[in-house]
Amino acid sequence: MALVIDANMRLLAERMSISSSRMSKDYALATVDEIIEAEAARGNTSAMDVAREFSSSPEKLIEYFNLFDIDNKFRIISNMDERTKKEILPMLMQEDLVMGLYFFTQEKLLMLLMDVDIKELVKVVREAFPLDKLVMMYKEEDIQEFFMHRDLKREDVMEQIKSLPPEILQKFIEGVTGSPMSENSSSNFYRNLDQLSDDKFKEFMSEIDPDVQRQLVFQLTKEQPEYLTLFENETYVEMLSKMFKPDMIKPMYVLEQSTLVDMLTELPSELMSIVGAQVDTEDFAKFLLDGRMRLLEGAALF
Repeated sequence: MALVIDANMRLLAERMSISSSRMSKDYALATVDEIIEAEAARGNTSAMDVAREFSSSPEKLIEYFNLFDIDNKFRIISNMDERTKKEILPMLMQEDLVMGLYFFTQEKLLMLLMDVDIKELVKVVREAFPLDKLVMMYKEEDIQEFFMHRDLKREDVMEQIKSLPPEILQKFIEGVTGSPMSENSSSNFYRNLDQLSDDKFKEFMSEIDPDVQRQLVFQLTKEQPEYLTLFENETYVEMLSKMFKPDMIKPMYVLEQSTLVDMLTELPSELMSIVGAQVDTEDFAKFLLDGRMRLLEGAALF
């Protein structure tokens, strides 16, 4: 699709004192750069002035090509190669990048989230769910793997065991010992845990009552949110898959700009052009003036 800029090209022609008939005859298929270059070579001083304006004035470029018109920006970007289109995306505002995610199917979005850094994915999930609900959404096997994880510190687990609510602690101790809790039960219990090797301790924690496990996971991650990253991407992606797509996308504003850009490069070319057309007009003009004026070659003069 050609860029429609008839009125603005007439303005440009008038600035260079080129008649409509000569524009049609000599420059019907020429680009703006080619017109300015040809006229400057003829000694057209007005063309030289325009060339100087173009090289230093985003405002003039915006005026001549009506770049405030999002359709014009879209048509210019549509004529770019894939590499150049991708260079536009980092110039977009965060909210525009997030809006671009709506062009993906939910299935594709979930696939892309599988490759997102776990720290960023945790931020998305924490925006989507309160911690107490999040902990209840973990599968039992996820929690078992959590307590077996090499990066889970034994001393942190012990600290949280000792701070369990009395009713949970009682259930925990009685479930392990098989006896009613007595006055010395807790101190004896802690002493026995301390005597376990690290591997046996992890194995023991992975096999205790699931309700106690969840309570400990809640306390651990509340005190030290970085422990949420010990779960796999797949665990969190499955949680997000239960949401409607708009609700799933909404918390993704917390993703890094570079992550959003990487995701959007997976869009089909035409859809990437639509997203890119949301770029700030002045930034876009500066982008074109930075040695990229040839990108306007798709412009139709008349």
